[in-house]
Amino acid sequence: MISTPDSKAIRTVAVEKNTWILEVPEDVCEREGFAAGTLASLTIKDGAISASFIPRKLSSKIAAADFISRYREFMSEIADVD
Repeated sequence: MISTPDSKAIRTVAVEKNTWILEVPEDVCEREGFAAGTLASLTIKDGAISASFIPRKLSSKIAAADFISRYREFMSEIADVD
């Protein structure tokens, strides 16, 4: 059964066009074996959502804003592919 999470439990770290960087809730990290502080990147493209995890090692090394600026060119390229 799908339950509605507390909206405060899922924090949006950054938004860039069609990509959202979200903080994975602690209970999900624990359940899935991820390090606390893991981020998730969700991108809408071609009528679907593509997702990837940004491990704690990377996310603690660079802030979400740095991640977006590092991959801005790539994100711009995929935004124009429809």
